[in-house]
Amino acid sequence: MGLLSSVKDLFTKEEVTEETFEYESIDTFLSRQAAKAKGPEEDIAFKCDQIVETTYLMEDLRVEYELVTSYFKDIQTIEALPDNVRKEIADIAKKIAFLENETSAFLHSDDRISDENFRMIQGIEKDLTKIFGQLKDLEDMDMKIKRDMKHLEGEKNAQEYLQESIEERQARLRMFTIGFGTIALLLVVTLVVVGMLTKTAMVIPVLMILLVVALMAALCVVTFKNLSYEFKMSEKKENRAINLMNKVKIKYINNTAMLDYLYDKYHVKSLRELEYLYDQYLIMVDEVRKFQKTSGDLREFSDALSKLLFSNGVKDPDIWAKQSLALIDSREMVEVKHSLNVRRQKLREQIAYNDKMRLNGLKEIKELLKTNPELRSQVRKTLELYHINVH
Repeated sequence: MGLLSSVKDLFTKEEVTEETFEYESIDTFLSRQAAKAKGPEEDIAFKCDQIVETTYLMEDLRVEYELVTSYFKDIQTIEALPDNVRKEIADIAKKIAFLENETSAFLHSDDRISDENFRMIQGIEKDLTKIFGQLKDLEDMDMKIKRDMKHLEGEKNAQEYLQESIEERQARLRMFTIGFGTIALLLVVTLVVVGMLTKTAMVIPVLMILLVVALMAALCVVTFKNLSYEFKMSEKKENRAINLMNKVKIKYINNTAMLDYLYDKYHVKSLRELEYLYDQYLIMVDEVRKFQKTSGDLREFSDALSKLLFSNGVKDPDIWAKQSLALIDSREMVEVKHSLNVRRQKLREQIAYNDKMRLNGLKEIKELLKTNPELRSQVRKTLELYHINVH
């Protein structure tokens, strides 16, 4: 009965149930030779990691959002000041702008970097070490994620190609089995007819043919079973690659969004470009110091502006020395507001995306607990480890 059932399998295509697998490192995944299904505990652990990661990222994004909002409040504070104070601020800002123009004319005889880039670097100079480190980490992660996605895409394609190859081999095996069985059957019938016509005993030849058929059938069954096993393993590996790819894409979206935001914020396209701007800035600063000995003290007016703004309720007055034109020209202030609005919109989108991922993770954990109530006590320990509360 077992042999007949196995032979029947040669002519039917076995359905393979798709499985969901836990997260693991990509290098480990690609080096595995056999796929082993895991239980929901590992899936919950991954979702906990996802919730914690998105929560921390949202906190960082909200800090940045509050900083940008603080700039908006400072603008409102400045615009609400009495006319006499606004005039005093504008007078100092004009002096700063005049000195910056003279300095710019002196510096840009060789066109190193633009005024905008110079003021931008000047405004973030004290935080550049941290910014360089942040951009490097994000760019390194971007390269790693893209490399991982490329590896996973290659693995998925390889498994799809292998499955097609196995199906072709199984189809050829079926055709061979049908052809061989047909020939053997015709040969047996021929021998039986010849034996009846010639009154010759054909038992031994018929038995030998049947023995060969049985051996060949057994060989075909073993071969088909091996191919079916390879097909199952290939589908599992493909499913794992797809599952991992979807998870890696979550990190890719977050990482890319943060990189794009920082590039826009610092008006660059890469860390290397920002480093180049800083190198040129240092050269120009040295020249500025030499030039200002004869053209006036820009720092003196900048300090005076900061003190005046701070005394009138501006929370972050130091940045306005680099935005002196906005204190003089309302059109420049509109541009500053627009830039801040763009930054806030991007931050809101990132916060919303990560909040959605966090809520999805919580929802999926609840659904897993409903379908696997026996795991509630074990899962509770995992959730407590991550400080996550699921009602």
